[in-house]
Amino acid sequence: MILEPCACGATDCRRCYPLSWKNEQTEFYLDLALEKAVETIISHGQYPARGRAKFDLYDFLLEHRDPSYAIEMYVASMSSNTRAFKDCIERERNTVEAMLIEHLKDSDLVAEIVAEIAAEYEEDDL
Repeated sequence: MILEPCACGATDCRRCYPLSWKNEQTEFYLDLALEKAVETIISHGQYPARGRAKFDLYDFLLEHRDPSYAIEMYVASMSSNTRAFKDCIERERNTVEAMLIEHLKDSDLVAEIVAEIAAEYEEDDL
């Protein structure tokens, strides 16, 4: 069954412009998938959180980060200045998140998560 356009004139109408809606939907799924992957990796050190890792944060940082940052964090944790340690953690977390977003943006891992999210949303629509 093919639906006729409703002729409402709105460029965000799903009936009049179905292809533009699909592009928006795909971008929405990509954003969700990337956010889910990065949050899980930062929180648990791997993706998925449990089971066999498809992405390991330790290996990623070993390849893409200077190991002196680990020593800096260790020294900060040993000092009595807890405020500086909190700032150091937050700064490092933001840096690693940005690195992960850039690295995972067009990855197969995110594509798999997009497929899972799309399937969940389609089930909800039925």
